[in-house]
Amino acid sequence: MKKVHLLSLKTIDGDTLYLRFENIITGAFWDDSKNSHQFFGDIKLSKCVNNSLVFSLEYGSPYIKGCVVTGWENGFEGKNDPEGFCFAEKDLPESIWFGDRNTLIVIRNENEISALDGKYTVYDSARKSGERSYHLDTRPSKEGYKIFSLK
Repeated sequence: MKKVHLLSLKTIDGDTLYLRFENIITGAFWDDSKNSHQFFGDIKLSKCVNNSLVFSLEYGSPYIKGCVVTGWENGFEGKNDPEGFCFAEKDLPESIWFGDRNTLIVIRNENEISALDGKYTVYDSARKSGERSYHLDTRPSKEGYKIFSLK
């Protein structure tokens, strides 16, 4: 993957995040790119892992919104868009899992309310956008994945 840079515009309300790739600057949260500028707060995670960029922003307590950028291609209808997926939860991801066919973000639910659905929330890049997350009481099977801790 070519270099992608995470840019931060600091304001009185907090940081607003953008991505820069070559000569293109776009909102960091491309799942809602038209409104990406409306997400501002404290940066909680910014890390390069296995040729990917993982970042998150606490944008309204107790919510954390983040993305995993795994590549950058011409994308849908010739647009220059990042590849990867976004997530939003109450807890920071504990790890990112890279497989041959998908990428997982694993989040341990430390909040009492989230824990009712399961001890872990998993975001899977292979699933459709609206159905990307699911809950488990144990971590997924490690077989076939390279696992990187984010904490």
